[in-house]
Amino acid sequence: MAEQNAVKHRFRRVRHRGRGGQILIYLGKQLRFFINESDWKVLPMSAVIAALVSMVIRNKFFVNMEGCLIGAFALCCVAIWNGCFNSIQSVCRERPIIKREHRSGMHVSSYVAAHMIYQFLLCVAQTGLTMYVMRILGVPIPLNGFVTPFMIIDIGISMLLITYAADMMSLFISSISHTTTGAMTVMPFVLIFQLVFSGGIIPLPAWSQSLSDLTISNYGIRVIAAQSGYNEQPMVTGWNTLRSMRDMELGGTTTIGEIVQYLEGPTLDSYRDTRISDFLDQMQASEEAGPQSPVGDMTIGELIDVFSLSAEEYKDQIVTVRTTVGKLIDLIGEEKVKTLVEQKTAEAAFKPQYDRDVENIAENWIILWFFTVFFAVLSTIVLELIDRDKR
Repeated sequence: MAEQNAVKHRFRRVRHRGRGGQILIYLGKQLRFFINESDWKVLPMSAVIAALVSMVIRNKFFVNMEGCLIGAFALCCVAIWNGCFNSIQSVCRERPIIKREHRSGMHVSSYVAAHMIYQFLLCVAQTGLTMYVMRILGVPIPLNGFVTPFMIIDIGISMLLITYAADMMSLFISSISHTTTGAMTVMPFVLIFQLVFSGGIIPLPAWSQSLSDLTISNYGIRVIAAQSGYNEQPMVTGWNTLRSMRDMELGGTTTIGEIVQYLEGPTLDSYRDTRISDFLDQMQASEEAGPQSPVGDMTIGELIDVFSLSAEEYKDQIVTVRTTVGKLIDLIGEEKVKTLVEQKTAEAAFKPQYDRDVENIAENWIILWFFTVFFAVLSTIVLELIDRDKR
């Protein structure tokens, strides 16, 4: 009987000594935490956050440059927030237990691997919820993807990689923190650093631009902005600003000769064969100066020619011109001005890091995965030294 008890005792000691067996043990432990310690609450929280962000970006994302960049920044914030709060307390809350089990033969690599598997599944669930909420709240995600057959899968992969990288970064912070209070105190500073130095929405001074290369958010914004077609969209800020200035008065001095040169230039060439009455109708002034005008049946070109001949001897005379921005826009044509302003501002806002090509997207995906592996390795190294911690 004593011999049988010794065999059983020895069997219990060696049954889970291998790394693979320990991974399963600690993975089961994380699942129990998910149920019994209310870790499941991160899922409804991620859905609520996704809903709030979706209501803000749904009329802008995939529509114009500004909307693409704002949408990329907002989704990156959602992913980093979800990832950070998934694991910020997962290690430090059981630090004394880890120290005791490590001295009893626990493989830290198995412990970290179990966390990586569990956190990956959690990140997949959060990403799926986020994409579903975005879809039902009307975020205009195109059907066809750029890398995969569906754009929602493309965006989902990026969201998953950002969330998982932030999760492993948070796991590392939890590994070096001795208490949950310490971990939660550090967390806001990490989030601020990630968002401020992302290099997306907030312009950075020259000395700090290199810091953005050290942030997960920088590559997250890059990949989502590229997928949403940032460089292919129009920029509307310039035109909206100009349109809001329609009633602003403009004035200045010029000469009769300069006015003639302007009228004979390419600006009004497309109107030369237009009757003056029709032109005034287009400018919504026909009731005052349209059919009643004595020159209403003349064309714009004929009037310009008559004015040019009669003004020849007065070409050096200085005159004062007063008008409004709106009248100048109407004179040239609102659609023409809008197209020109949007085109020129979009060219000025072009960013090569947001190029919508497979190589650029894949490169950012690889960098995000590198962050994940890097922080997982750091967590393993730190926990291997946990026995030296005397506190």
